[in-house]
Amino acid sequence: MQVKMNKVIVAGAVVVGAILSLAFAAVRIAPTVPVVASGAPVAPGPDDAVQQALQSGKPAVVEFGANACASCREMKPVLAALARDYREQIAVVDLDIIKEPRYISRYRIQLMPTQVFYGADGKELGRHMGKISGDEILARLGVPSGRAP
Repeated sequence: MQVKMNKVIVAGAVVVGAILSLAFAAVRIAPTVPVVASGAPVAPGPDDAVQQALQSGKPAVVEFGANACASCREMKPVLAALARDYREQIAVVDLDIIKEPRYISRYRIQLMPTQVFYGADGKELGRHMGKISGDEILARLGVPSGRAP
């Protein structure tokens, strides 16, 4: 049973790696705007959801994930609850980097899911890779927790 489970995990990792490789290749073929350096955001474009959120003047969390990723799917209810319960205090963006691969190089994404935290001034505060609780997201944004998931 353990050997079978290990094969499933390895196969899943291979699939995610192949998807990211294809996404990186697509980004190399069709170059986009320059990579955002930490603390130095690029001028917002009409099609850049991250930059639009940063224009809100609120702290923001952006998750770079995909529906093909189990951990990313597990994060969806957490992000939805934060967006609903804290909409006046924070901006929440949930991006599918398989459907929108231009974000991978633009925001230096190496693993799914990756959450990037921004202050109200639009500067990057930090990153987290993997699953994270709503309370931890709020703490990283400096927002008091009241009813996070």
